[in-house]
Amino acid sequence: MATYARYGRRRRRARIKVFTRGMRVTLFFMFLIFFVAFVLLLVRINFINEKSGDKYKKAALSQQAYTNAVLNYQRGAIRDRNDTTLAVSVRKYNVVFEPRTLRAASEEERETTLGELSAHFGVDRQTLDQAIEARPDSMYEHLDGLKELPQDTVDAFREKMKEEKKEKKITGIWFEETFKRNYPLGTVGCSLVGFMSSENQGTYGVEESYNDELCGTTGREFGYFDSNMDLQRTIKEARDGNSVVMTIDANVQQIVEQEIAKFQKEDVGAKRIAVMLMNVKNGEILAMASDALFDLNDPQNLSHMYKAEEISAMSEEDKKANLLDMWSNFCISYGYEPGSTYKPFTVAAALDENKVNENSTFTCNGVVKVADREIHCSNRAGHKTLDLRHSMMESCNAALIAIGTKLGRASFYEYNRLYGFGQRTGVDLPGEASGLIHEKEQLNPVELATSSFGQTQTVTMVQMMSGFCSLVNGGDYYQPHIVKEIRNSAGAVVETVNPTVIKKTTSVETSKKIRSFLLSTVEEGTAAPAKVKGYSIGGKTGTAEKVGRNKKNYLVSFIGCTPAEDPEVAIYVVIDEPHVSDQAHSTYATEFAAKIMKKVLPFLGQYATETKKEV
Repeated sequence: MATYARYGRRRRRARIKVFTRGMRVTLFFMFLIFFVAFVLLLVRINFINEKSGDKYKKAALSQQAYTNAVLNYQRGAIRDRNDTTLAVSVRKYNVVFEPRTLRAASEEERETTLGELSAHFGVDRQTLDQAIEARPDSMYEHLDGLKELPQDTVDAFREKMKEEKKEKKITGIWFEETFKRNYPLGTVGCSLVGFMSSENQGTYGVEESYNDELCGTTGREFGYFDSNMDLQRTIKEARDGNSVVMTIDANVQQIVEQEIAKFQKEDVGAKRIAVMLMNVKNGEILAMASDALFDLNDPQNLSHMYKAEEISAMSEEDKKANLLDMWSNFCISYGYEPGSTYKPFTVAAALDENKVNENSTFTCNGVVKVADREIHCSNRAGHKTLDLRHSMMESCNAALIAIGTKLGRASFYEYNRLYGFGQRTGVDLPGEASGLIHEKEQLNPVELATSSFGQTQTVTMVQMMSGFCSLVNGGDYYQPHIVKEIRNSAGAVVETVNPTVIKKTTSVETSKKIRSFLLSTVEEGTAAPAKVKGYSIGGKTGTAEKVGRNKKNYLVSFIGCTPAEDPEVAIYVVIDEPHVSDQAHSTYATEFAAKIMKKVLPFLGQYATETKKEV
C-alpha cells in the first residue's frame, strides 16, 4: 500500500510543469513584439488619418447611408498698401449628386433632376445615368463637368428652378462650396505674392511666408438618415483665413516691371535686371522686381521668359531648373559683388572711427601696389589729389584703399557685420540668402583693399538697401518688411507690423555727411545721369567686375535716395551683364533709375520742387 502511495505522488509531481526562466523570456519577447506592433499600427492609422483622412472618408460615403462633407474655408486675400487685390480665393461650387437617393426617388423627381442638370450645365444625360449605375449605393459623387462652377451659374440654376416651381422636384443633388485662388493682376508682384501648389499650400512670396495666417479652418457637415429615412444634418462652420496687406504699391510695382520689360526688349537688355524701392524711414518695401516674370494664375508657364521653340527644346530637368530660377526672387536670393555702391559704407565707418574727416586728402596715380598685387583705379591716369567728398564723387579706388587701410581689418569686419552683410536681414519673404564676406582673419592686405571698394565679397539687394537706408536716415537700421498689417475675415485689423529699429549703424553727424557726399555725386560726380528735374537726388554708382576677371563681365548699379536733404524713398538698380560689348558703364543703371524715379515718385507722395544743392 505504501509503495502504491509513493508511486501516485511521483505521477502527480510529473504532471506539475515548472515555469522556467526561458519560458518567461520567450513570453516577455512575444508580449513586446505584440505591443510594438500595436503601437506601430496606431501610429500608422493616425498618419493615414492626418494625410488622407478626407479622401477615405469621402470614399466611405459611397458605401454608407449617411453624409459627412468637408466645408472649405476661404483663404485670406492679399492686398497692396492701397487695398488693391493681388490674390483672392473666388467662391466656386461642385455639384454633388447622390445615386442612392436618386434611385429611391420617384420617376418624376429623377427625370426632373437629371434633365435640368443636363440642360443647365451642359452635361450629357447618358453620362449622368452611367455614373448612377456605376455607383448605385453612393451618397457622394462628382462629375468633371460639374466642378468649380462660378457662383452666378449656380445662382441662375437655383433661380430658374424657383421660377418654374421645380425646386421641390429636385432631389439627390446639392452644391458643395469650394474656393479657387485667383490673381487679378497676373504677373504683377509675382515673386512677392507667390502662388498655390498642387497640394493647396502657399509657395514662394507672401503665400508661403504668411501661409498660416492666410489659412483658415475647415468645417464639417454631418448627415444621417433617421428611422423615417429623412436626412438629418449637423453643421460645424468653417473659419475663414486672415487677409494680408502688403507694403508695396501695386501701381509702382507695375510701372517698375513694365520699365524692366522695356529695357530687356527695346533697350540694350541684360542677363538680369532688378529694382528695389524702400521707405527710408521705416523699412517698408515699396516695390521689388526683376526681369523674371510669370503669370501667378499659370505659374508653370515659361512663356514669359522663353520663346516657344526654346521651351520645346528643353529637357524635363531643364524645365524644372528654369522654373525654379523664374520663381526665385533675385532681390533676396542671389549674392553678387556690389562694386562701388559699397564705398559709402567704408567712408561712413572711417568717419565714425575718426580715421578720416572731410579735410582728409588722398593721392591717386591710377594704380596702387598692395602686397604683390597692382590694383587699378577706374581712372587709369589717376585722379591726383582728392579730398574725402571728391573721393566718393569720382569713385576713386585708390582713395578707398587708403581709407580701408586706415580703418584696419578688425574695424572693417565689425562694421561690415554692423551694416548687415554676411547675414540674413530677416525680411518676411522665403528664400533669403546671406551673402559671403571675409572673416576677420581672412582680411589680409589685398582682401581688405578690394573689399573696401566692394569687390571680393558678396551681398544681396535687400542687404544693401537696408544698410544704405540706415546710412542716410541718421543711423537707424530698420527691419525690412513686405507686410504692413493682417486683417481678419471681417476686415478688422488683428496685427500691425510696426517699424522695428534693429540697431544703430552710424552717427547722425556721419549720416549727414554721407547724404551731402551722395548729393554731390549726383549733382557733379559719376552719378550725374541719375538726376531728375525738380528732385534732389543723392546716390552712388557701382561697376563691379565679375569673377573670371579676364572675361570682362560687369554688374553695374545705382543706389540712391530722395529728397537728399531728408530722404524718404530709396532706390536700388542692378543690371547684371548688359548686352553690350563694353559693359563697364554705370550709366545704364543711373539712366534707368532716373527713368523709374520720374514715373513712380508722385505715386509715393514725392513731388517735384526746386532742387536744393546743400544738405
